[in-house]
Amino acid sequence: MNKNLFWLIALLFTLSFGFMSCAEDTTVEDPYANWDDRNVRYLDSIADVARANEIPELNEVGKWVIKCNYKISNESSLNPGLGGSSVGLNPSETPPSVNDSVYMKVLEVGEGSNRISPLYTDTVSVYYRGKLINGTVFDQNYSGDLNTEVHVPTHFALQAKQSSGVFGDGLIVGWITALQYMKEGDRVELYIPAALGYGTQGQSSIPANSVLIFDLKLEKVIHPDGLESYSLKVD
Repeated sequence: MNKNLFWLIALLFTLSFGFMSCAEDTTVEDPYANWDDRNVRYLDSIADVARANEIPELNEVGKWVIKCNYKISNESSLNPGLGGSSVGLNPSETPPSVNDSVYMKVLEVGEGSNRISPLYTDTVSVYYRGKLINGTVFDQNYSGDLNTEVHVPTHFALQAKQSSGVFGDGLIVGWITALQYMKEGDRVELYIPAALGYGTQGQSSIPANSVLIFDLKLEKVIHPDGLESYSLKVD
């Protein structure tokens, strides 16, 4: 009898230890641990890759285009196509940091010679999916693989209506900057530093200091009637 009791106690001990081990093994890590530092390092790595494969315009799939925040490029002598290069700077000017530019990897180049880029008074028709560096999707207007024959694009007005760093229909500076250099039919993988996104405040499901990653396709540019209104640039 005592021998049976001994084995029963030993069995219960073993099972308890196994349950504890399983509990320890299934501990879920915080997907946002060390978030600020991870985003800084991630953006630095993207900038390095982009600079090593940079071209001036969105005309070659697989290559990268770097464009400086339009506010900076309009206010200094920087060539916005240099994406942070010190070339073209006056001696008194400081080159933009890695946080002052957007980084676009070319996924598709639109067809046709009459394609246009959006300007200040235009509305854009786009497909998009936005995610964080950990893969969390925070916004999108299509699911699965993009199919332009099935999915419906969203229209956004670009006209500046400044409020807490967003413009027009709530567009962030990073979008405004990138779209100015895209033409109809272009599709890019767009990397936006937090400074050109939602900054230190975050937004809804987007934590503060988050790099934003978008799969962005510019389907169509819709501009007002008249050449005068169409010629206005963002400033």
